[in-house]
Amino acid sequence: MSTSPEISSPNSIVNVSAVVAAESSVLDAFGSERLEPGQEGEAKFLYRWQVDALSSWLRCGRQGVVEAVTGSGKTNVAIAAAIDAKRRGLFVLVVVPSRVLMEQWSERLSESMPEYRIGRLGDSGTDRPPDCDILVTTRHSAASRKPVPPVGQDGLLIADECHGFGGKVLRKSLMTAYTERLGLTATLQRSDDAVDTLLLPYFGGICYRYGFGEAIADGVCAQPRVAFVAVPLTESERADYIATEQALVDSRRVLRSIPDMPQRPFGAFLAAVQHLAANDGGSHGRAANEYLDAFGSRREIVANSQAKYDALGIFAEPVNDSDGSLLFTETVRAANHAINRLDPLTTIEIITGETPRREREDILLAFREQRLRAVAAPKVLDEGVDVPDANLGIVVSASRTRRQMIQRMGRILRRKKEGSGARFVIIFASDTMEDPTAGADADGFISEIQEIAEDARVFAPEDYADIAAFLDFSGPEKVNEPNRIGPLQASADLLEAFELADPAERYALRYFAPWSVPPSLEFGQIVPQPELFAALPEERRPYRELDLTNLPEVLQPKKRKKEKKLSTGEAPLRMVAAAGGFALQCLGCGTTSEVTPFKWKAMEQTVQCGCTG
Repeated sequence: MSTSPEISSPNSIVNVSAVVAAESSVLDAFGSERLEPGQEGEAKFLYRWQVDALSSWLRCGRQGVVEAVTGSGKTNVAIAAAIDAKRRGLFVLVVVPSRVLMEQWSERLSESMPEYRIGRLGDSGTDRPPDCDILVTTRHSAASRKPVPPVGQDGLLIADECHGFGGKVLRKSLMTAYTERLGLTATLQRSDDAVDTLLLPYFGGICYRYGFGEAIADGVCAQPRVAFVAVPLTESERADYIATEQALVDSRRVLRSIPDMPQRPFGAFLAAVQHLAANDGGSHGRAANEYLDAFGSRREIVANSQAKYDALGIFAEPVNDSDGSLLFTETVRAANHAINRLDPLTTIEIITGETPRREREDILLAFREQRLRAVAAPKVLDEGVDVPDANLGIVVSASRTRRQMIQRMGRILRRKKEGSGARFVIIFASDTMEDPTAGADADGFISEIQEIAEDARVFAPEDYADIAAFLDFSGPEKVNEPNRIGPLQASADLLEAFELADPAERYALRYFAPWSVPPSLEFGQIVPQPELFAALPEERRPYRELDLTNLPEVLQPKKRKKEKKLSTGEAPLRMVAAAGGFALQCLGCGTTSEVTPFKWKAMEQTVQCGCTG
C-alpha cells in the first residue's frame, strides 16, 4: 500500500498561538494555568501535541493511527474524538486488549462523559450497542460477538494497542461497519505481515507520530538519567553462552543466504526469521526455528545470570529513597529471584499474569500510597496496567522488542514534579548481546534510552559510591511547562486566530479543545462541516511514511493441523476446580480465567488467552 510523505500545514497551531498571545503569554492566552504533575487528570485541557494529532486525524478523513510513546496521553486524544463523535450522533466502540484495560477505559469515559451510558461487553459484561451510547469491549469479545452500530447510526471505532489486532481471530474485531477509525499504539510494528495486510488497509496509515524526544522537549515526559551496571557471567554460564552463540552463527549463515532476507536493522531481520519459522516447512523454516531456539536459550542464560541478582542488593537504598520503583524482568522465576534478593532490604511485591484482580489492585494501591517501595513484574506491566507514578526503573532482563522497551520507558518517564528525577538502572551481562559497550545494538534496543538520556554511564557493581552519587538525581532545576490548550475563552483575538488556521485546526480547536464557556455561533460559523473530513480519497490522506519489513518468500509452506474450534471460531473452554473456587480454562493453551467461588460466576468469565490471536 502506498503512503504519502509527511505533510505539515503552513498554518500550524504555533501560528494560532502567536496571534492569540498578542498581550500575554501563550498559555495565559489560551486560558491555561500552571499545574503540577498529578493534577493533570482533573484539568480540562489538551496538550498541544494532542490537538495536533487530532488535526492530523481529521486531515486523514477520520481514519488513522496515532503512534505516541507510553505516558504521553494517547487516551485523552481518543476521549476527545469520542466526545465529538457523540456530539455528531455517532455510536462509539472502544476495543481493548484486556479486562484490566476495559475497567480503566470504562472509568475514564464515565468521568469524562457522565451524560452518556458506558456499556461493557466481556468479563461478565453483556451490554450491546442498542443498550448504551459508548461500548467498551475486549478484542476477543468484539471478534466473537460483532457489536456493530445500531441500525441507522454511523460509528467510531477506537482500537487501543492496535498493533495487537493482527491475529487470525482478533482481526475479526476490526469491523468495516465503523467508517471512522482511530488506532492507538506506542509503535505500529509486528513480527508478521499483519501491518501491511490488515492494519494499514483498515486504519489507512499513521496519521501522527510522537516520540520520547519530542515529549521530553515539550515537558510532557521526563528526561531520565541511566546507569548501566555490568556484571560477569560465571564460568558455566559463559560456556553455555558460547555454545548458543555457535548455534546462532550456524543458523544465521543459512538465513542470511536467503534472497530478500533483510539484514538490518536487527528488528527487521528477527521479524523475517519469525515469519519463516511460523510458515516455512523446509530448510529455511528449520534454520529459522534453530535460530530462535538458540536466541531464546542465549537470552535465558543472561536473564538468569546469578551475578545480576547478587548485584540487586546494592540498589536497596535508591529504591527506598525513590518515589516508587519498578523492576522489569522477563519471567516469573526471574521476578521471584529479584524479590528474594531485595525483600529483606525493602518492601516489594510481585505482579504476574496470574495475580488475581483484587490482589493486584491492593498491591498497586499500596504502591501508590508508598507503603510498598517497589513492584517486580515479568512483562505484565509492559502494557495495559495503569501503574502509579514511579521514578526509578531497574531492568534485569533486556527488552525483547522495541515496543517493550518503549512501554517500560514510559512507565518511568511520565511527567515529574520538580525535585523528582527519572532514573533507570539497566543491569547487563558483560561481553554479551546485552552489553551497550559492545557496539552493535543487536538486542534490547538500548539505543532507544541512550538517545534521550540526560546522562548515561557504565559502572561495575563495586563502584557503589559512584553509582549512588550518579542516581542521586532530582531532575532539572526547572521542569518544562507543556503547552496546554484550554479551557478556551471566546475573544476577538481568538476569532482572528481561528480565521488564520487551516480547516482541520479550526475544527480541532472548536470541537476537541475544551472551552470554559461554549463559544458563540460566530465561532461555529467559521468551522467547516464535518463532511469535509470524511471519506477522503486515499491519495489525499497525508499519512506518515512507514518502514515495513520485506518478508522473504516461503518456499515450502507448512502443513497445518486443523485446529479444534467452536462455531464462533474460538478455542473451546472447560471448567476446572481451583484453590478458592472455579475457573474456565482454554483447551488450546491452558490459560485460565480468574478464580471465583461459584460455578455460575465462573461461566461468566472471559479467558484472555493468546493461542489463537
